[in-house]
Amino acid sequence: MRAEQLERAAESLRAAGLDAALLATPGSVTYVSGWAVPLPAGFTAEVAGWLPSLALIRASDAAGWLVVPDLFLPAATAETWLERVLPFDTLGHSTALDLEGTFATAVQTALSEAELDGAAIGIEPALPQAAARVVREQAPAATLHDATPALFEARAVKTPREVSLLRAVAALADVAQETFVAAGETHVGRTDVDLWTGLVAAVQLRAAAPVTVLGALMTGAATADLWAGGPSGRTIARGDAGLLDISPRLDGYWGDCANPIVFGGPATLEHRRHADAAKAAFEAAVLAARPGRRCCDVHAAASEVLGRHGFPVTHYTGHQIGVSPNDPPRLVPYDETVIQPGMVLAIEPGVYAGAAAPYGARAERMVLVTESEPEILTTFEWGL
Repeated sequence: MRAEQLERAAESLRAAGLDAALLATPGSVTYVSGWAVPLPAGFTAEVAGWLPSLALIRASDAAGWLVVPDLFLPAATAETWLERVLPFDTLGHSTALDLEGTFATAVQTALSEAELDGAAIGIEPALPQAAARVVREQAPAATLHDATPALFEARAVKTPREVSLLRAVAALADVAQETFVAAGETHVGRTDVDLWTGLVAAVQLRAAAPVTVLGALMTGAATADLWAGGPSGRTIARGDAGLLDISPRLDGYWGDCANPIVFGGPATLEHRRHADAAKAAFEAAVLAARPGRRCCDVHAAASEVLGRHGFPVTHYTGHQIGVSPNDPPRLVPYDETVIQPGMVLAIEPGVYAGAAAPYGARAERMVLVTESEPEILTTFEWGL
């Protein structure tokens, strides 16, 4: 089976003058293999000595090899479209194991079967030294190059399969935001940790799986600071501003959206002024996100609206999203990447009062670029 994503990656590698790529980041391995690589945390990562799953792709024929911890072997074998899955040992119950040795053997086997000595091999900065050493020993005449630009080129325009997966995870992001808006009436006097726990539970119940959920929940004065993060354990008071920026991951693909609310009472004029500016900038950015326009044009459209509302531009206007929660191209003043149909952008202008007042707002949704009107994938209602 030759998946379109794998073919795209091989084509991009060839265009970059690379004969192969040895990939180590979860997003890249997920993209070329079709297997939703578990994120590098928890029990398996510890017993695997933090050695990652790897994918080796030969550019000439899109042949692929997947190197995985043996605890992941059943899932990887069932899900991947790559021909070869090579496990390495992780946990010896009755016999001592050579973890790094079996990892090196799996990488060596993949390189040997791919016949890459003398080849131009693309790697990622995250490739562990243990794998790089095997490359030097197994293919001493090979040259190593940065594969990152070629991978981002392949990943920029989403395949129909990817759009379907992004629609599914966008629906989970909607669940989180709908739960958040409803909590504006019920969570006064309760902690933000309690609220975050409920948001994650709502997402996982809808997914019927223990999906990863990242993001930030900011309440009160924390909403006025772009980098505040949270939850922090504070008790929510009536009239507090709230801001949820949340990213669930489903089947290897990420959602991302942000929404402002006010807890337990009507929004003040300043609450609304901030939220209205963020939403208006979002709408202007969506209108500008058309094929043939540049990423910097989208940022400029949002920035112009923020200025008309009396707010400075504090951060970028957004980014691509897919197997990574934040991919290039990004909606910044210096990115002249031309927007193409099939890109999925997380557009997220924001305004923040800083020390002046305890509120801020960010308006973020996922947007699919099409040949005509952009399609908004996250359809939750704005909290204000």
